[in-house]
Amino acid sequence: MLRYANKIVVVADQQIIAEHKRRFTKNISYFEPWHYVPLLSRKPGALRNGAPFIEWQLPAAMNKIKAHYMDTKGGDRDFVDLLMMACEHGIGTVEIACDLAVEQNTLRLPAITNLINQLVEPVIDPLPQSHCYPQLQVMPEADCKRYEQLYAGTQVMA
Repeated sequence: MLRYANKIVVVADQQIIAEHKRRFTKNISYFEPWHYVPLLSRKPGALRNGAPFIEWQLPAAMNKIKAHYMDTKGGDRDFVDLLMMACEHGIGTVEIACDLAVEQNTLRLPAITNLINQLVEPVIDPLPQSHCYPQLQVMPEADCKRYEQLYAGTQVMA
């Protein structure tokens, strides 16, 4: 750990793994909520009253989705799953997906997951036409007399 006048840098294997601004206030705790998100998968209820999450500033769309989820049973677990996706794909991607979800009024987690996947996964080009199907030369007509003629022809041959 390296300590500077204005920041603390945590180093492991000669790589910086964390960097935090130093604060010189007494009896006040400062939290980085993103450090606690993996723990929420075991205790999602901490999202409601956990000290790191009380004054957490999230993007507006994510706050709206959070408020919607917190009003439903098991919603805190869904929001934790959304936060875990933010850890995996980046907060920017999840923020865009949440903005789209709010615009489309689809606040359910599977819909948001689908939007995230659409943003993350590359667009696959359509396959080239490997088969050329024959086109009809004469358009079929709806005429029952033609059926009768075909039916009569099969009786003669038998």
